[in-house]
Amino acid sequence: MTLETRYRFGFVLTTAAGNMTRYQNLRKYADLDPEVECVWAPVKHYLEPDPFRRLPGPLRSRAVVMREAEPVMSHASRFDAIMFHAFEPYVLSVLREKRGQKPLIVWSQDNPPLSGQANQPLYDGSHARASWRRGLRFEFDRWCVQRTDLFIPFSSWAGAVLAQDCGILESKIRAINVGLDLETWPFLPKAEPGAPDRARPSILFVGGDFVRKGGDLLLDVFCEHFAGAADLHLVTRQPPALIPNGVTVHTDLSGSDPRLRELYAQCDIFVLPTRADMSPWVLLEAMATGRPVIASDIGGIPDMVHPGENGFLIPVSDKSALTQALSVLLTDEALRQRMGTAGRRVVEQDFNAALCVPRILTAMKDAVDQR
Repeated sequence: MTLETRYRFGFVLTTAAGNMTRYQNLRKYADLDPEVECVWAPVKHYLEPDPFRRLPGPLRSRAVVMREAEPVMSHASRFDAIMFHAFEPYVLSVLREKRGQKPLIVWSQDNPPLSGQANQPLYDGSHARASWRRGLRFEFDRWCVQRTDLFIPFSSWAGAVLAQDCGILESKIRAINVGLDLETWPFLPKAEPGAPDRARPSILFVGGDFVRKGGDLLLDVFCEHFAGAADLHLVTRQPPALIPNGVTVHTDLSGSDPRLRELYAQCDIFVLPTRADMSPWVLLEAMATGRPVIASDIGGIPDMVHPGENGFLIPVSDKSALTQALSVLLTDEALRQRMGTAGRRVVEQDFNAALCVPRILTAMKDAVDQR
């Protein structure tokens, strides 16, 4: 620690899929704080070479996670606080925690304990579990969170589940999304309404899991109502079997691919009619670029999409609502412009990593100081 450093924080964060973006943005701006010494344990969920390859699948995966968490977990007593977004190390810390001693346990993720709320997204196999298994898992998760010192969920929805269903004091909950690095996501407004070189509108969908993300619903609506009036671009790892005219499928694009960013820049409307999601990055990326968005009213998405301001929220799997929202935006270029500008403003104020990460660190510092 330097003379300026007052706090030592550990971070055990999964980097799988979209969580890599969160990890990179959090680390970039947290490392700028001279008051904090940060130690990072990114959990990739694989090792090369893998010393646990002979273990049974579930045991092997947990052993890999614990090995990757070692940079923080092997020196846990040295930290003032440890932030977790990796389940196994978090549970271990809860099991061995001692009240009033270092470190503080900080829970920060987008999926709260599965309480059985009607609007709570179910995915990653949770929908297939028997109700008694989901009940036992909820009781265990609730036992863990009641022994956690601070919660920094990605959305106010996740915070509400913690408070209302798990009995967590609201004073221990600070809903803060790490946000986008706007240095790499510039605002790219479309041509002025009525410009002579404007082509027909373009709709963009980005979702690796095509059906869970609602790509099939969007494709049906497009074919039934908007084929010939617009173009549709689908970015997915699971393309549909039949690709109609006016639809282009992209299967080889990653989140950091410049070709994906070009698709954001070229589209007029971004649509994610997802059936199960928490706080999807793709909505923030489209909003930062300056595009109006249509998305499902589920999980933490209402924190991002403000109906009538920067886009529309629709009920899950509601073809009629999706058709109506698309019809409004496709026929009103000026509205698309206004909503795109408003979406950029929402990201700049509420989902800007340069602002959000210092807020997260302040919440952790305050919790340490109060104890």
